[in-house]
Amino acid sequence: MFGADDIEKEAKLEGDEANLLYKGGHGGYSPAAKTGGKRLQTITSSNGFSTPKQFLGLRAVFRIEKISILQTALSASGSSTLVAESPQPVQKVAIIGAGIAGLGLAHALLAPEITTNTKTNIKVDIFDSRLELDENAGSGIQLTGGLVALNEISPSLYRKVADASLPLEHVVSRCRPWFGTNRNDAEHGWKVLELDIQKAIRDDAAVRSQSETKDGNNEHTLVTDEREVVAYTILRGTLQRILHEELLREYGIQVQFGRRLRGLSFSPEDITQGGIMCQFKDGTVSGPYDLVIGCDGIQSVVKQYIDTGEIKSVDEGKDGRYSKSRSSAIYSGIRITFAIQAGEAEEASMSASGARFTQFFGNGAYALTSSYGAGREKLPARGAFLIYSDPNYCGPFERKRDFGATGFVAKASENVDWTQDNRVPREHISDCLAILQSASIPGSTVAKIVQSSSRFFDLGVYFHNPFSWNGWSREIPNNLQTHTGKFAVLAGDAAHAMPPFLGQGANQALQDAFVLASQIHRYNNEVQLRAGMIQNIDITPADLNLKDVLKEYEHMRWLPTTLITAKAAFLGYLEIGSGWAGYFRLVAMCHDS
Repeated sequence: MFGADDIEKEAKLEGDEANLLYKGGHGGYSPAAKTGGKRLQTITSSNGFSTPKQFLGLRAVFRIEKISILQTALSASGSSTLVAESPQPVQKVAIIGAGIAGLGLAHALLAPEITTNTKTNIKVDIFDSRLELDENAGSGIQLTGGLVALNEISPSLYRKVADASLPLEHVVSRCRPWFGTNRNDAEHGWKVLELDIQKAIRDDAAVRSQSETKDGNNEHTLVTDEREVVAYTILRGTLQRILHEELLREYGIQVQFGRRLRGLSFSPEDITQGGIMCQFKDGTVSGPYDLVIGCDGIQSVVKQYIDTGEIKSVDEGKDGRYSKSRSSAIYSGIRITFAIQAGEAEEASMSASGARFTQFFGNGAYALTSSYGAGREKLPARGAFLIYSDPNYCGPFERKRDFGATGFVAKASENVDWTQDNRVPREHISDCLAILQSASIPGSTVAKIVQSSSRFFDLGVYFHNPFSWNGWSREIPNNLQTHTGKFAVLAGDAAHAMPPFLGQGANQALQDAFVLASQIHRYNNEVQLRAGMIQNIDITPADLNLKDVLKEYEHMRWLPTTLITAKAAFLGYLEIGSGWAGYFRLVAMCHDS
């Protein structure tokens, strides 16, 4: 959500037909040595930037591998378990969760732009535990690499999202004065950085364009062919609304709300005819499905199934939400307060030239303000974010309490679903203002937005372990424990929940959607090729395996998202540095700029 770094990540985007070689014995595959074709490259940037070098120095690469298995070798499998006689295409998909990842994935599975050559019409059902989508839920986000992925999924959908957003124009960083100075500096702080984002991105694209001409690579940065810079700000709820409305308008897909997943099973026992059955809390059952995709966020029950092979009964609070076990999440000791101020006429005129991120570095706290698009022809909203240390913790460790102190020190709620119902009482505003003052956050902009906010949240930041024994996917067995070829897989926060300090949650979710959907479409194409459904192509029979396709998706996405998670965790502590740590942070910024 906030930050001062760029993440470098890379996965190759091959042409329409890339050669893959099978490994004998296990049905796995690995890319052949020869690669080529179109590559897509974007800068995946943070929601705030400390220095020009940090913004432009690390090229974050988003290259998607379009898989085609046209040259393969037969696998000499020694497995004695029963398997389906021939691979089946993925025709029915259940998506659990209608957030940005789930809605984006539905578009990617259905969009004609990435379903080239496939004759399999995928049927998609989307389930969500909420009663409805709340456009007022959540804060503002920045879209960069995720929006590039959305453009690959559907250019028309990209255009609608971009038109509802504000272009990000500038980043300004200020800090509290280190010593006595004039009144203006004392009130507004020292300016340590001012960056023209549009110019910086265009300049970087021009430099790379020259180098790409020499080596023959046609890489695309955050500048489109129409010279549009892909860097926008938008309210999270507005983005979800557009994805939801366009899904209904384009494909007639209705999200099935009020459906909380309670179990996954395989039925009937006939492998060739059966599929995954989804059991819900209300007693209903849906299926059969060839694939269940968990886009149900940090509290993912699909992830629980993949990790343990079952969905255990979980307690629910009075609001009907699950209580969260912290067994796999570590409280960072960092808290975030954010406030959203509804759009006003004066804000519309201020944002006519685009959004401006203003960072404020204080002693032990960090704040960010910006404007966010709320929809086409709607007044933009203002957002203020305050990041600070939990006074009861030193990093992830609880502070030693005074002798004789009693009671339990509660950890801050993670507020994972960003709902309006989880707003904190407005009495907390006074606490927020006190933190701003004690941390010497310069200026009065943050305080004004907080005091005028229409939505106000306070939450804790948790670190989630990116390592798991089973990874991101698991086969759904039948009672005979044979291979069924039907799987559950994860995407978005369910796969890689990350701290919000780099603003990458939504961007990575949309990139997951594009990569996973591309993998599924490639797999379906190869199944059809093998079955002779696509004529006049000379192919060699192959042992196609959906498990390997899903693992390849995981391998492409795990390292980039894990690096973001690690860097975001480091950045969070750096942003709230106090004393000498705070001075070091600012000296580094000034030197780099």
